[in-house]
Amino acid sequence: MKRKVIRITAWTLGILAFISIVASIALTLSLRGYVKQAVIRDLQQRFDSTVEIRDISVLIVPRVYVMATGIVVRHQGRTDIPPLLTAERLDVSADLRALINSPHKVDRVEFEGLQVHIPPRDSESQAPPPSGQKHNFSVEIGEVTADDTTVVMMPKDPTKIPLEFDIHELVMEGIGPGHPAAFHATLRNPKPVGDIQSDGEFGPWQADKPALTPVQGKFSFSHADLATLKGISGILSSQGQYGGVLEKLDVTGDTDAPNFGLQFSGKPVDLKTHYIAEVDGTNGNTYLKSVTARFLSSTVETSGEVVKVRDSKHREISLSARVPKGRIEDMLHLVINSDQPIMTGSVNLNTKIEIPAAGPENVFDRLILDGKFDIADAHFTSSSIQEKVDALSRRGQGEPKNENIEDVISNLQGRFVLKDRVATFTNLAFDVEGAKVQLAGSYNLESQDLDFSGHLLLKAKLSKLVSGKKSIFLKPFDPIFEKNGAGTSVPIKITGSRANPSFGLDLHGKDKKSN
Repeated sequence: MKRKVIRITAWTLGILAFISIVASIALTLSLRGYVKQAVIRDLQQRFDSTVEIRDISVLIVPRVYVMATGIVVRHQGRTDIPPLLTAERLDVSADLRALINSPHKVDRVEFEGLQVHIPPRDSESQAPPPSGQKHNFSVEIGEVTADDTTVVMMPKDPTKIPLEFDIHELVMEGIGPGHPAAFHATLRNPKPVGDIQSDGEFGPWQADKPALTPVQGKFSFSHADLATLKGISGILSSQGQYGGVLEKLDVTGDTDAPNFGLQFSGKPVDLKTHYIAEVDGTNGNTYLKSVTARFLSSTVETSGEVVKVRDSKHREISLSARVPKGRIEDMLHLVINSDQPIMTGSVNLNTKIEIPAAGPENVFDRLILDGKFDIADAHFTSSSIQEKVDALSRRGQGEPKNENIEDVISNLQGRFVLKDRVATFTNLAFDVEGAKVQLAGSYNLESQDLDFSGHLLLKAKLSKLVSGKKSIFLKPFDPIFEKNGAGTSVPIKITGSRANPSFGLDLHGKDKKSN
């Protein structure tokens, strides 16, 4: 009898288990259609879009797991622009009771192969939602992860190249209607190479106009190798904050490059900057309202823009820069590889900086400068050069033998254009007490060759430049050289190299005209 009861009980349990399995399968099958429609309905409402899902499966063991593949979300059903969102796979995990109750709650959502295309505001259609009506169905999501995501900001001008972001890691928390979601993201920056860490808030999502979705946060960028930008070197770190909407962000930040250098010459410096900028999120164009850079004892103030140009992998840079009360030795330290600068003194500099998008890979092969400078109270660090300057001042004052005239202070001003690594100078004037040199010519930054010509103007007459019998012999020639408002005016030239300059008379009249 006991064996019979056990046998009946076993059969009963087996039947109940079978019925339970069949019921679970039936429930899963019934939920499959419900969940699929719920997912589509929520995506349609949240993104104001049509939604396509290639396949979906639902498991209840005992939590609800949803796995969908081939997700395509088209903003307002448009097919003339890329889909707003595509994903290879979508995994959803939720508690059954929390999912059924209102508001509907999902613990976790994970995307694979996510791509997002944000349409520009001006191109958005005014079509009604794809379903023709709004639904009250809404879902609150605890956490969303989407590693290796690509976000593309579509430009207002369809002929221009879109701005693309590669997000290595993305985690969003607290996603729901009517409030922003917290996020953490790691973006890979192609040039200079490095990872940007960012934390902030995104949303609430503007379904009608995605480009106007608010975003704000902080970012940090460390160990970026500037050598990937050919022409400069150093390791850059940066941090700052941003806020606004996707299509227009206000950004402030600071950078530090302790060993910033120019690859073709000069010595590294500790370069620090503070900047205020506006970024067009549709194309990545950056408008620099203010950039203050500091290195050694000098400050450079800059403003301008960095814009993307079609059919070019580079951006076009157009800036205005000024150096108020800087130090000329700092500028020379950066551009000339020497143990000590050739000159010390204060400098005021104003220049336009252009780096065209088209051209060689190296930044300095594309760099164009057009500006003017004024160096005051200058002193040459080379004793041989300073002695020549002192001798020039003695002769200019008509006291060639006066050894008390020494360590003469110089002043230098002029206009310049730097292009193809050659600096061309016009209206270049160098003066010391009693003498002035007016020059025009060029200096090759790569070979360091000098090629200048002009006039040497001395306050003293020709006969006063020497002493003794020579002075008496030269006196009849004073009227010949007394011109250009000076007691003595002679044509001169400067050739050779920076390290070994050659000074002489320009007997062939090679005077370069100043502009």
